[in-house]
Amino acid sequence: MISAAPDTRLADLLAEQGIRLKSYREGPQPQRARCPKCDGGRDKEDSLVVTIDIGSKGAVWHCHRGKCGWTDAAIIGEPRERVVKFARRPTPVRPPPEIPQAEQQRTDRLYDFFRSRGISRGTVDKFGCFLTTRFFDRKGEHHQGIYPAIAFPYRFNGEVVNRKYRSPHKQLAQEKDPLHTLFNIDAVMDDDHVVWCEGEIDCMAIDEAGWPQVVSLKDGAPAEARKEDDPRRESDRRYQALATHAERLEKIQKFYLACDMDGPGLILREELARRLGRNRCWIVNWPDDCKDANEVLMKHGVDAVSTAIMEAKPYPIEGIQEVNGDSLDAYLEREAPRTLTTGISSLDQILKLPSEGRLIIVTGMPNAGKSQFLMALMMHLIYREDRRFLVFSPEMQPWEEFCVQCAQILIGKPPRRSAGWVEGDPLMSREERRAAGDWLQERLRFLASDSEDVAPTLEWILERGTEAALRLGITDLVIDPWNEIEHQRNGMTETDYTGRALQKGKAFAYRHGCNLWIAVHPTKMRPPSPGEEIKAPGAYDINGSANFANKSDLGLTIHTPHDVTQVLLWKSRFRRWGRKNSTVDLNFSFVTGRYRSSDDAVQEFGLDAWDASP
Repeated sequence: MISAAPDTRLADLLAEQGIRLKSYREGPQPQRARCPKCDGGRDKEDSLVVTIDIGSKGAVWHCHRGKCGWTDAAIIGEPRERVVKFARRPTPVRPPPEIPQAEQQRTDRLYDFFRSRGISRGTVDKFGCFLTTRFFDRKGEHHQGIYPAIAFPYRFNGEVVNRKYRSPHKQLAQEKDPLHTLFNIDAVMDDDHVVWCEGEIDCMAIDEAGWPQVVSLKDGAPAEARKEDDPRRESDRRYQALATHAERLEKIQKFYLACDMDGPGLILREELARRLGRNRCWIVNWPDDCKDANEVLMKHGVDAVSTAIMEAKPYPIEGIQEVNGDSLDAYLEREAPRTLTTGISSLDQILKLPSEGRLIIVTGMPNAGKSQFLMALMMHLIYREDRRFLVFSPEMQPWEEFCVQCAQILIGKPPRRSAGWVEGDPLMSREERRAAGDWLQERLRFLASDSEDVAPTLEWILERGTEAALRLGITDLVIDPWNEIEHQRNGMTETDYTGRALQKGKAFAYRHGCNLWIAVHPTKMRPPSPGEEIKAPGAYDINGSANFANKSDLGLTIHTPHDVTQVLLWKSRFRRWGRKNSTVDLNFSFVTGRYRSSDDAVQEFGLDAWDASP
């Protein structure tokens, strides 16, 4: 850590390190800059992520280029143990201000605007739209200021909880800190179906075509389509309305996804299908000359909008699939699903992790480090790949102890004196453990059963996993270990039951695009003969059934015969995930809870200066 005198300017202190920022104000949102150590590599990218500390008295930074990884911190005044950042906390919901009826103008100008878009006066009145004035921030060519605006009221249980505003220049605004709701949610009166589109005017166009149960998110689709290999996931804030209406949405039998036919619209469609459950989703394709519902209404009329919805195709999950030249060509035009790194260079040489919802089996002898390895891998995936985990781990009760170990990996310091700790080495401070807990709040959740007599069943876990995928956007579900589940075989053989249970798990994983991780114990191994090494259990050594080997998409063994941890990849359904029967040796640190390659001098996870947001 670099320190300077109290009268030093933060900008000057960072400039001495070659770091120049656009702003030096405090805030939880990191800034990007060119790394002075590696100059952004060949592509000259802004790879250095810098976060300003509370009070603008310090900063931390980390270069995200793998060949650089420069990490350090600077502080003005007395050196502290670390520059601690802060996580975003929930913002209180504010009711929207009242707008007197006299200021809600419903003039010919309003109705003419919607008439030009094919929307009738009756539909405008049904949705409660009106003209008013609104302050808009500067956007594009248009300066900030007060402009005429169309107001779109958001109602929930009959009350106006938010309003969206649209200026003549297509500037958009809404009320400050509103309740996260879906536009037109009160129109959903039965459980048969809901049409899902991308904006308020599209909602009105679909209603005009005779489909009144239509909704949209208040923030629409992402502003731009991200590249396939961009590790960041869309912020959960965009989808918080799904949590508000979770109980209502869980009862809907069919969702028609009628999003825009452009890059952002397709990204939104895929994320909605993942969260809502692909088995309940039907894909609406608009005519080739139209991007969205309102354009179809304007060019082809209400019948074309209704026909496109009625001809929606079920999301391709199960059953007979039609194959033709167009479908095969379209499949090959898409890039293969993105793979995830492990955070350890030598392990990445033999293993890449799937991202699209697969069954991953991890086995190993008792006390070989299965849970610890999973935890370290989990923290890397949360931090570097922005994954969201739901964990069922009854052996790690209380769950707070699990969190403590996660914080240890993130901070790189033990919370208390323990194995491997040397007198004089730093321990985790109170600020650090609170900051780690706040940071993990929206990224890591736990499953705990209240029953004292009966252990949870797989069905119980998957039901809550389905709910968490909808409400929380989880991307990974961990069951550690398998034998802690109540297995109700109901007369089936162990082999038949295991096969059926794993099939349910795979269906859940694929339906929600959520990886399912299961830690399982091997059967009792034959003790080694004198002079022999303890054998690492393989795929068919798992206790219970060979179905663990046959049905898994990815299979790992964690083996620690001595001081070195061995990771063996014994199953890889697709070659893009790794080389079958490959092994790598890792070193484990009891002090940090992290793993690193045995020939690496630097810890690969690189989380010593972790940010408040990845």
